[in-house]
Amino acid sequence: MSHLSTVGRKHWKSRLYVLFLYVALSVMGTTMVVPFLITISGSTTSDFDYQRFRPIPRFLHSVEDRYMKGLVKYFNLYRDWDDQLRAYFPEAPETWSAWLKIGEDTAGTDAMASARIAAVQADRDTANRIAADYSEFTDGYPMMDTQIAAEQIQSIDFLRDYYEKQVARANPEMTYRRDALRRASLQALSKAWDTPFSSYYTIKFENEMRYPMEFQGWYPPAMDPKYVDFLRVKDAYRNQMFVPGVREAWQAEAREQGLEPIFPVRADAPVEMRKAWAAFKARQAPASMAVPFALRAEWYQFLTTSEKALELAGIGVTDRFTVDVYNRLAGTDYTDINRTPFPVPASFAPGMQKLWEYFRSEKYPLRLTRIRRDAGIQKLYADFLAKEIKVLRVANELLGADYTAWEQFQVTAEAPQGFTQYEQNARSVWMNFVRSLPQEDRIVTSSEIAYQAFLLEKYGSLDAINAAYGWKLGMLEEAFPPLATAYTITFLENQRAFTTKPILANYRLIFDFLVLNGNALWVTFVLISLTILATLTINPLCAYALSRFNLPGQAKIILFMLATMAFPAMVSAIPAYLLMRDLNLLNTFFALVLPGAANGMAIFILKGFFDSLPQELYEAATIDGARELQIFKLVAMPMVKPILAINCVAAFVGAYNGWQWALIICQDKDMWTLAVWMYQASQWWREMPWVVSAGFVIISIPTMIVFLSCQKIILKGIVIPSMK
Repeated sequence: MSHLSTVGRKHWKSRLYVLFLYVALSVMGTTMVVPFLITISGSTTSDFDYQRFRPIPRFLHSVEDRYMKGLVKYFNLYRDWDDQLRAYFPEAPETWSAWLKIGEDTAGTDAMASARIAAVQADRDTANRIAADYSEFTDGYPMMDTQIAAEQIQSIDFLRDYYEKQVARANPEMTYRRDALRRASLQALSKAWDTPFSSYYTIKFENEMRYPMEFQGWYPPAMDPKYVDFLRVKDAYRNQMFVPGVREAWQAEAREQGLEPIFPVRADAPVEMRKAWAAFKARQAPASMAVPFALRAEWYQFLTTSEKALELAGIGVTDRFTVDVYNRLAGTDYTDINRTPFPVPASFAPGMQKLWEYFRSEKYPLRLTRIRRDAGIQKLYADFLAKEIKVLRVANELLGADYTAWEQFQVTAEAPQGFTQYEQNARSVWMNFVRSLPQEDRIVTSSEIAYQAFLLEKYGSLDAINAAYGWKLGMLEEAFPPLATAYTITFLENQRAFTTKPILANYRLIFDFLVLNGNALWVTFVLISLTILATLTINPLCAYALSRFNLPGQAKIILFMLATMAFPAMVSAIPAYLLMRDLNLLNTFFALVLPGAANGMAIFILKGFFDSLPQELYEAATIDGARELQIFKLVAMPMVKPILAINCVAAFVGAYNGWQWALIICQDKDMWTLAVWMYQASQWWREMPWVVSAGFVIISIPTMIVFLSCQKIILKGIVIPSMK
């Protein structure tokens, strides 16, 4: 029956009332929908834009936002990586210290992205030439002096694939047994790293990405098994394995050229394929995700933050080392310190040379330093050992040798490699020796120096470089690796994949974790089935017995059942756990189902519904000769279907979403439900909440399907009791 009559609806007060109802319902509906939209939106984000909490992600309609969002894959701003970002993008403000902070500055990010895109599009041919040369340069640059923003999703994929192939080669019979192959590969990884892993999802390269590459005395742990695998991951990044869209585009082009669509293309591939891949990469994705370490960032940081630099510059410790100070010391007229030459040219004034000599002596990484091997250096090395170690026997024990004279110890041009104790000792001695040498005996390199040498070898002179690139460099030392140009072309060529692939990666990771990791799907299905079965049998039987028979103490029984609803479930968790333990039911479905099999509130509601049924129905069935079980099954149960449906939905939600009891009662991970694994995911990926958001979206889909499928039955369960 309508709340308002047909005639009454025409009155302005009635219309105003109806409008108020519609507005109120719309507002309430919005408050329910918007949080879920924010969760979905959050699952598509990254470090850059997670904190925005928008129902509609901005990157869907902003090319500048997509540009900056893709840049996250190149610079994961740990510690001083904001200086690395600023070295390649000098226009980046000093306040950009973390991606979350950068994402808040939409005006600044839009300005930088639009300027970079416009610069490339203004002269695409020149930009393509610059980017192609950068691609060629990075292919040959030493991988140990590169940095990557290794995402856990990609690292896990690579390591699992690598070790699965290793195991499959040794055990071909396991190729088609995916579960066994995954477990065996994890065991192989654990053995290689000498670390017991229970899951691939606990593997991270956070320490490796935080290696102090700028420290003078740091050297890569070349023989460390984990670092060796980290180098393999680096190589995968350099080979464009994780640039969105590159795999599909290359495989399509390889087929067109009649080549086998192998990806990635490695150094042992056929020459024709390597040439085709190099040409494709230079055009489609010239920006490798293994970014050469920009040592000039440490030079700029030394100038602007070091008290020693202020002292050598002759200014007070309360002053700032500005570009004006730089120009005064160097005799130049630059407008930005971040755009000044590196290394410092020999033509600069003595004031700047003094700073540069101190930086080379005290700050320059020794891993980027070489020395000449001649008789003079060899004599200096022998004298250094004799002076520092003093006893020949101790030197032999320290360096693993058996020499009879100091002159027999041979100096190497570079720091000794290896991970044994002798090799580490030799490396420490070598570094101390190099520190004692004058600057003229040291040969230094860096990504900037290597790139400048690359350009000079390819084009022959600075004028030819300027002509080819459209630059106006006054000296070769002003040339820096043009990652910004290469990245802009990579983004423009793969913009659609840059938008969609990261979203799918988040969902793929969490889906693999929740569904394919352990037996969560099967355990959850069995638990829900047993819970619903208990709901359809135990609760109706109890309610029917209380309704049909005048049992002694019936009121007390009902009161006791209702009293259980007054206490939180966790109050009974400890005694219930102890009971299950004493019954030897831990890590079983019985322990998961039995404590909640009988629900006091459900029994109370069903009893009220059975009480409301006409007694004539029971009497007629009795006269027809029906037994009590038949009356329950054929007469009473069909009449309470709406209430049973609501109870089943509630039981489904409780069993599906309940993780606390399942985690307490089941320490065996093989008995964990989806909800428990989701809780575990929220703990493991606290620093990646967008992955957790993707998990919440996936985990909510079954509940949403159940509610949408059962909404008519639920509505009947709500309406019918009120009509009675």
